[in-house]
Amino acid sequence: MPIPVFTKTTLFFVVCLLLTGYFVYTASSGTVRQRQQNEDHDAALAEIEDLRSRRDHLLAVYDYVVSDVYVEQAARRELGYVREGETAFIVLSPFPPSDEHLSGEWWERLFPK
Repeated sequence: MPIPVFTKTTLFFVVCLLLTGYFVYTASSGTVRQRQQNEDHDAALAEIEDLRSRRDHLLAVYDYVVSDVYVEQAARRELGYVREGETAFIVLSPFPPSDEHLSGEWWERLFPK
């Protein structure tokens, strides 16, 4: 059985076919990589917006906590502070549900949006 001999035309055709395949693979992998980078960028922008929203909420909570209104409210609630001429009373209520099913950070439960 004779060994097949490639002609110059056949060899040129095979090389062109391999180069075409390489260029198609490179272009398609670049497109896939670009799409993934765009998705990562969009996810990062969404996370930044979420973090900014949380920061704004926490700053508002901070401003409230350092205000005189909150200090007086905390003194009334925790220390039983009563102004002159006011009558103190206690409201009895059922126990709150357990914290097992609550989600989020403690300050988000304490100061809901």
